[in-house]
Amino acid sequence: MMMRDGSDGEATTGKGTSSAAPRHRRVRRLSLFQARWLHVSALIPAALLAACGGGGEGASGTVVVVPGPSSSGTSPTPTPSSTSPLTAQQIEDQQSNSAAAANADAAYLAGATGRGVKIAIIDTGITPGLTEFSSRIDPASADMAGTRGLTDPSGHGTLMASVALAARDSRGMHGVAPEATLVSLNASNPATCRSADDCPASAELLIRAIDAAIDAKVRVINISATTDVTHETLIAAVRRAAAAGIVTVISAGNNDGDARQPLLLSRSFAEAAPGWVIIAGGHDMSGAFDYQLANRAGGSPAAAWYLTALSRDVVMTDRNGSLVRYSGTSPAAAAISGAVALVAQARPNLTGAQIVTLLLANATDAGTPGPDNVFGKGILNIAAIFTALPPAG
Repeated sequence: MMMRDGSDGEATTGKGTSSAAPRHRRVRRLSLFQARWLHVSALIPAALLAACGGGGEGASGTVVVVPGPSSSGTSPTPTPSSTSPLTAQQIEDQQSNSAAAANADAAYLAGATGRGVKIAIIDTGITPGLTEFSSRIDPASADMAGTRGLTDPSGHGTLMASVALAARDSRGMHGVAPEATLVSLNASNPATCRSADDCPASAELLIRAIDAAIDAKVRVINISATTDVTHETLIAAVRRAAAAGIVTVISAGNNDGDARQPLLLSRSFAEAAPGWVIIAGGHDMSGAFDYQLANRAGGSPAAAWYLTALSRDVVMTDRNGSLVRYSGTSPAAAAISGAVALVAQARPNLTGAQIVTLLLANATDAGTPGPDNVFGKGILNIAAIFTALPPAG
């Protein structure tokens, strides 16, 4: 069995770290666990979905160029206004639209950045030399196939890591938990590669990665992919993670299968470890449900653990250090994983299940009043979560 995520469509990127003038290039489909695991586009994901005998393509997402740095390597100059010029940090904060949409500033003002908290990104690997992750890639990071070291030929893993935890350093963009520690676990399968950036992931490697995350003592596992097939061995793996106190965040899917509900793997995870798994759906910057890309909450028991985060034109850092925008429930999952890390740092004595409860209970209601079959519990709201935190100690 294989899975896929999926960002379909074409992406235009602008170099975000070079001292030269920004360059743009057209990218074909980004492959996460490209092909079937996480069908990403050669650089950015947008649709998560299924394989093992089928599953259609995810809906195409529009990619918008993000302004690159000036020739001095600093952040792009903001649009002039009547107020004082923006600082480099303010510019970075504005560009970090995933964190902004989730109201992550409230956590930073409270001193929470994710420092000391491990996030496992089970994906296509990581580009280790980027400054966004300097000194924060845990030694437990590994290639589950055992042959490639730390690398990310697809680029999807690096993109997801940037949304979850890219550094808040007054350059480019930052992740939701900008000082969290990354455990990068590459579950793409080299035995099934069709090209360097097109390697589906196997269920066996996904299970191996979940167990490696348990051994690394992470607080949250991010799986920016899903499929419309499940199996007891996969379900047993997520139960082991829950028993170890780990929260798992998995994408709902990108308008795939029966888009009125999350794909089967996501539902099976949530129902197998109730209270320990969050299914990530998507909304746009206006707060409207991203129906063109995201599978809805649905009416199954799994809807009780469905939460939306920004999934439309999300700013990310790619494997070359460029800023790009793309759409899908892949980055929505990464943002929610970052939020888990913020709470885990702020209140280290909380269990994973208590953190999940805080995220879901303090979501911003959207759609039909109360939980519904579109938004599920609503929209991720870190400011409301931090207001509701129990006293420290």
